[in-house]
Amino acid sequence: MDARTRRTSVRLRAAALELAEHTPIDDVTVASICARAGVTRDTFYRHAANAVGLLADALASEIAEATEGLPHAELIGDAERALLEHVHRRARVYRGAMHPLLSAPLRDNLDRSIRAGLLLWVELHPEIVPRVFSHDDAALAIAIAYAASGTVGAIEEWLRHGDDDIDRAVKLVLAASPEWWLR
Repeated sequence: MDARTRRTSVRLRAAALELAEHTPIDDVTVASICARAGVTRDTFYRHAANAVGLLADALASEIAEATEGLPHAELIGDAERALLEHVHRRARVYRGAMHPLLSAPLRDNLDRSIRAGLLLWVELHPEIVPRVFSHDDAALAIAIAYAASGTVGAIEEWLRHGDDDIDRAVKLVLAASPEWWLR
């Protein structure tokens, strides 16, 4: 991506995030993003299909930054904390995208990020995987999907209740997780 395209992408993402801080995502328009970013609709559509997609891309980028460098974390809770700190920092955006569940693109971002983190965790710690899942990629994929979807559901509940206590949220999510993940 050339420098000009990168700068435009950064401006568009920033505009989407700024608007979504104060407006439910379903009410954020392409026109308002374009005005805030100082670009034309044509330029917008070269970068995104719609406002929700652009917001999802912006949040995915932030999730990647928040969890970057964590693959060698000592505890699975380190990654959980980094993700929840991101969600907490952008809580108004996420809450504005809930009706009653997160909009699909935002939910998919969280799910995809958690799945990738859990897969990496079991690659780094194969000794934790119960025999029922070991040497069976399909079974392990089911366990990872179950854990990721449950974590996304827990994040939605945390957002819904307006709880700002990240430490408590990390403890609750980990307490609800099967023990083998935590070994």
